[in-house]
Amino acid sequence: MKHRISVVSVSDYEPTGTKSWQHEKGLINALAEQDLGEPFELILVESALAANQEIPPELFAKIPELSVHYCESNQSAKLKDFGVRLSSGDYVAVLESDCIPSSNWLRVLLDAVTTGGYDAASGRTWYGEESSYRRVMSLLHRSWDDLGHSTETTRISNNGAIYRRELLERYPYPDAVTPFVSAAMRNAQLVEAGYRFWFARNALMRHDIAGLDFVWDYQRNKGHQSMASTQSRNPLAMPLKLMRKIQTDCRHAAWLGQEYLRWYDWPNLAVLMGIEAVPFLAGCLDAVKGVDAIPGSAYR
Repeated sequence: MKHRISVVSVSDYEPTGTKSWQHEKGLINALAEQDLGEPFELILVESALAANQEIPPELFAKIPELSVHYCESNQSAKLKDFGVRLSSGDYVAVLESDCIPSSNWLRVLLDAVTTGGYDAASGRTWYGEESSYRRVMSLLHRSWDDLGHSTETTRISNNGAIYRRELLERYPYPDAVTPFVSAAMRNAQLVEAGYRFWFARNALMRHDIAGLDFVWDYQRNKGHQSMASTQSRNPLAMPLKLMRKIQTDCRHAAWLGQEYLRWYDWPNLAVLMGIEAVPFLAGCLDAVKGVDAIPGSAYR
């Protein structure tokens, strides 16, 4: 059955062990509450390594148009492309399973590409604001594409966005060591090709977050991405990359800190910025070494 809108979801962060499907349960509950006003198909894509694990039957209770498929690859970029090929919609939203969209998410982003004339649209991602840790990490990790208001942009979020189908068919994810690098490469290709993106600040997506082990993993991947973005693999460039990261963090804090943080969060911001420097440099060194995979990373 053909739908106008398809939603594809994959998990890009999978710690070792048995798959719990908890992220998928939360995502499906949120998608079932979308105020879109029309049905859409939902395609969950997993690695074939999880094919022998039981799927909780409650996954199918909220969205009848749900289907689960398995791909031979374990790389999240390949899983996303595989899901797009299975989808039928003219407009395809691609999400990561550890993100919970607000109830207006699909409607607002769809409106940007159907009536606004944009080729893709994404909203604001955050970790929530229940704790100082979540507020600070939202600023450090998730404010990179927050322009403070809804507007045209040159960056589309890899956590969740909606696209015109032809864009996804023409530009699958490039092969890369990490999903961070692959997403950056494709974004650059789309911008060069002249596609137009919309940032809808009122379309929120809450990203899951764990403890400092997650921070280490995330920043090691970001450090690798930063170093891999240049042709030079000179280790002497690593301090410069770190300095640019710190400058970017400070710029975001000056621009959005009053909105993201409470007055007593600022010391925590300074501490966590210092902690993040260590895994960031480790990731830069991974790029210098030309590793085939980030050691110990749960990102795939």
